[in-house]
Amino acid sequence: MIWHDDLLLTVTLTSLQPLLLSTIPYIEQLKLAAPRASAGSTSSDYFEDDDPEFLAALNHIALPGDVVSVTAPAQMGNSDSESDLEPPPPAQMARPLKRRHELPDPVDEEVYGEAHFGGFGEYMHRKRAKLQIQNSESGAAKSGIFKGVAIHVNGWTSPSVQELKQLIMDHGGIFQPYLDKKSLVTHIITCTLTEAKRRDFKNMKIVRPEWLIESVKAGTLLSWRDFMFLGPTSAAGHTVSSTPSLHAQAALSNQSELPRYAAVGSNPNAKRAMADSSWRAAHTSAAPDFIQGYFEHSRLHFLSATKAELVQLVREAQNRAESNKTGNQDAIEIKGIPSPVKGKVRAGEDRVIMHCDFDCFFVSAGLLAHPELRGKPVVVCHSQGGQGGGNSTSEIASASYEARDFGIKNGMSLQQAQKLCPGVQTMPYEFERYKSISLKFYTVLMSSADDVEAVSIDEALIEVTTFVRRLQKTSLSDDPAKEFADNLRAQVKEATGCEVSIGISHNILLARLATRQAKPAGSKHVKATDVPELMATLQITDIWGFARSQRDKALEKFGSAALVDLANRSQATLCEALGKKTGERLYNTIRGIDDTPLRSDKQRKSVSVEINYGIRFEDSAAARKFVYSMAEKVEERLNDIQMLGRSVNIKLMKRDPAAPVEAPKFMGHGVCQVFNKQVPLASSTGRATNDRMVIGEHAWRVIQSYHFDPRELRGIGIQIQKLEPATGPVPSNVNQKTLGFKPVEADRQVLETLPLELRQEVEQDLRRMSESPFPEEGPARAQSRPHSGRFSTRIVPTRYQQNALRLPNGGGSGYVIDKNTIHPNRPANPFLRPTDTDLKALGIDPETFAALPRNVKREQLALARMVKKYGAVPEVDDTHKVHKPRKFLPPPDLFRQPPPFAKYPEPPKIRRPGPKGQKPFFSEKDDVQDLLGAWIDAFKRFPPEEKDVNRLAEFLVSSVDSKVSTDIGVERAVSVMKWWAVLLRRYWQDYEVNEYLLDDAVDEAAAVGEAWWKAFRDVKERLDVVARKKFGGRLSIR
Repeated sequence: MIWHDDLLLTVTLTSLQPLLLSTIPYIEQLKLAAPRASAGSTSSDYFEDDDPEFLAALNHIALPGDVVSVTAPAQMGNSDSESDLEPPPPAQMARPLKRRHELPDPVDEEVYGEAHFGGFGEYMHRKRAKLQIQNSESGAAKSGIFKGVAIHVNGWTSPSVQELKQLIMDHGGIFQPYLDKKSLVTHIITCTLTEAKRRDFKNMKIVRPEWLIESVKAGTLLSWRDFMFLGPTSAAGHTVSSTPSLHAQAALSNQSELPRYAAVGSNPNAKRAMADSSWRAAHTSAAPDFIQGYFEHSRLHFLSATKAELVQLVREAQNRAESNKTGNQDAIEIKGIPSPVKGKVRAGEDRVIMHCDFDCFFVSAGLLAHPELRGKPVVVCHSQGGQGGGNSTSEIASASYEARDFGIKNGMSLQQAQKLCPGVQTMPYEFERYKSISLKFYTVLMSSADDVEAVSIDEALIEVTTFVRRLQKTSLSDDPAKEFADNLRAQVKEATGCEVSIGISHNILLARLATRQAKPAGSKHVKATDVPELMATLQITDIWGFARSQRDKALEKFGSAALVDLANRSQATLCEALGKKTGERLYNTIRGIDDTPLRSDKQRKSVSVEINYGIRFEDSAAARKFVYSMAEKVEERLNDIQMLGRSVNIKLMKRDPAAPVEAPKFMGHGVCQVFNKQVPLASSTGRATNDRMVIGEHAWRVIQSYHFDPRELRGIGIQIQKLEPATGPVPSNVNQKTLGFKPVEADRQVLETLPLELRQEVEQDLRRMSESPFPEEGPARAQSRPHSGRFSTRIVPTRYQQNALRLPNGGGSGYVIDKNTIHPNRPANPFLRPTDTDLKALGIDPETFAALPRNVKREQLALARMVKKYGAVPEVDDTHKVHKPRKFLPPPDLFRQPPPFAKYPEPPKIRRPGPKGQKPFFSEKDDVQDLLGAWIDAFKRFPPEEKDVNRLAEFLVSSVDSKVSTDIGVERAVSVMKWWAVLLRRYWQDYEVNEYLLDDAVDEAAAVGEAWWKAFRDVKERLDVVARKKFGGRLSIR
């Protein structure tokens, strides 16, 4: 095949070159039989005549790639060459020289048709169809148990999603891997759900994997309601580590999960108790002393309060040790080892970190008073003896190792523990004993460590680098750190009578992991060379600080949560799957890297009060009273640490609709939906506060915004954040610069020239202004000048000081602005801040007056001055005075030229005014906004009339109501409300946050501003009620 196109000729010959080379030997044989040309002939003579025999042989020879004919080849003229002319073996796979077009098989255009731009829905439809075709071709169904059931598996499950998929398809079900349309599935299988997914799937059938497994075992489709997924809850106990304890192999190893908190869905004893109104008033949140009794008997409150005390104790001891710079000579008694100087090890040095943890702390402490129970299965809980019988739902706080051998775990109910071990013994809480043992424990640690971090009442982290380094010089042991730990354990045992386990390593992460291997009553040193072997046995949840959510993400992305499987993943891959910070931390954790420092001086970041036991409200009044009582407790805790707060976070626990009214635990909260909301917290002056009334008002306003039924609430929490010290300077942000104001003095020569009375007043103001938290480096000379007969306290820098303010090397503009002259300190108003002499003249005790709140001070001052001036307090007229705006009357001698009158044609208007006397009708958005602006402008000095507010509210409600309006009406209402908020912020922006009357805002303008904002919030609430019925949510007005 030769064309005139040179390029195509080259390509064709190149592609045929292997074929031609393979035929050369056979062509040579054919040439032997052909007549040779004479020696004198040229090449043109050679090709002048065609050889017929050669052409015939060439036509019948079998070349590689040709299809061998079934018929025999034509007989050649030479019989001797016939036997030699056999088809050559193919040098490569036979392929046609030309591309042959074959018609494709008919396909389903709906599934395998061409894609279109932007057709994502079409793409997902075809993807689901192809997956179903692949599933149907995988094998025939064994049974039809799940026929007609379409199932989607969400998140992590046990068994895995692959096993569940095969189970569903083997028994006639449909497995949907994607849930872009909820109508495609009938059930959702899951073992865990986030709050967002829980709200998204609230109208769907969500079941546990046991539904599939038990249905296959039974041979029929069981009711899904018996396997309904209710979600994790504290009533179900604590989460269980995937790695069992070394000395507590549970008897339930053949079970995939621990028994649930209680065997029944609802507590019958609680139902009977709640039916008695007298019992309910004395033992639930309705009781007057409920909060006090709750915290007196709460184990969690005791642990948190004791930890705060221990942190403060460690901080004070560390400060004393660092200030004294001397060690305790009565430290661990090791011969030849002097006690080093207290202090933290310099960065970069090899550290020795020890994690000290008591073994079964509550049980060990209780056995000191009950030695006869040693060696027996013992648990610590509230229920004692035969209380509750076999149905006690008292939660187990601590279990001995003997009890753990039966499968008993912390967080179980006593009811379940008695089923696993009928002979289990109970011990009561002894909070004072726990506190005493803990103080002895920390006393030993602080005398034997460079630095101490209080983790909890029975757990601490210590750094002993200096001690171990000194011990290493004289000790003959191969592991001086372990020798030190064993001596430390002996000291704690002698001081407390309880055993402690110690994990040792060069960082906190490995020290915590070493403690697990050291328990019970032992020590373990994990070195850098032991890290790969240790990490190969762990899961993500075995690492402190990693929760089940990270494990679920790892299972979903990588199919495994084992650290040995994740070790091969790059840091970028882990960050993409788990998030940047979590991925980096996991990557370093797998390699044993942890740079977390010990923090013996942790600052308090929040103060909170949370109660989720016994919360049973009958109405909103009871809930409001309880919230204000909690705010009083918050104020008490803030006063204990002398802190104020700028932010409050409200936590609400609402009973899940699928959960029973009475939880399995007696008076517990059960399965709940948790809601959190954070709002700014400010006093009447806009500053941080600890006032119970302000905290209670903010908390109750947030709770009201949810519009929950008070009878459905099961827990309330109030947390104060962004703490500031109540006294002294407020610590600023590390990235925020502060203005270093320094106390100054006026020129004495100028002061001496002033009159005596005026000089005394200036000196008093200067003494008050000089009280500053900044240290005074030295007096600053300044010059002052009087203004209109009165001395001004503004300080003007001298020429020397002005020259000193110049920037060095000519940088900038040549001067630095003195910030003291930008906002000079204003002198105090003697009318609002009287002296002790003035108070005594008015008959007021100065000490009592100083302890009063600011608003009470002003009230008492005003009353005392009126009594002094008039002899008695004038009577207040109770009659309501109607204030009307004053009409502006120009002076009679003022003459104004009337405006010129121009003749011009009136432009056409769409809306024409109605006849005279007819009221205008407003329906458009612009008309209502203009009317709203005129209304506020006319009454900006007076509160709005109730009838005007109701009229506007009725108009907006009718716009949102689905009976008489459309989406245009909703848009109109939102626009009007936004414009109303803009107008209110223009006049009364300072009163938008606080709904109550401000302490300093005793003037009429503040009352007017509060009244306008209250009217706005009332109308907004009425609109939200209508919007919630129509759309299921509130109107967004920002």
